[in-house]
Amino acid sequence: MKMRKIVAVMMAVLMLCCVIPFAATAEDASAVIDFTDKANRTHYSTEQQIWEQNGIIITNDKGASTSNVGDYGGEGFPARFYKSSTVKIEYPGMTKLVIDCTGLEAKYVNGWADSVTDANATASVDGSIVTIEFTEAVDSFVWEKMAAQSRAYNITVYGEGAGSVTVYDETDTAY
Repeated sequence: MKMRKIVAVMMAVLMLCCVIPFAATAEDASAVIDFTDKANRTHYSTEQQIWEQNGIIITNDKGASTSNVGDYGGEGFPARFYKSSTVKIEYPGMTKLVIDCTGLEAKYVNGWADSVTDANATASVDGSIVTIEFTEAVDSFVWEKMAAQSRAYNITVYGEGAGSVTVYDETDTAY
């Protein structure tokens, strides 16, 4: 008798899962790009550097700075993004970015938040962590002109693009 109840409950749960579509939340899906490992830098010149890891692509184009765009401390050190540089991050369905500037001077942390001019984005700084949240998911985000030199060890991207799962039953016409 107990076994029948257990099976009945399991069947009800299984049927419910197949009838009600659901998706993982944006917080469930994330990817990280690590700037301390030069292997993640796939292109480098004095005018541009490109970083790629875990489906994230970050392009740093030199602005008016006299410094070489890819000049940074080396293995284990944060990447540098100079004042006036254009920085573009690409990842499908981004809803939030978390930029890790742990242990860096405030002047290198605040430049990230101070450079956000997109009306779809809100930036906040909590110590050495910068968070940028989007009002709707985006596939790319651009800092048109960095307000100040900024540095980062890594960036975690949250979004709809990775790890999302949607389950439908065969009567659902949405798929």
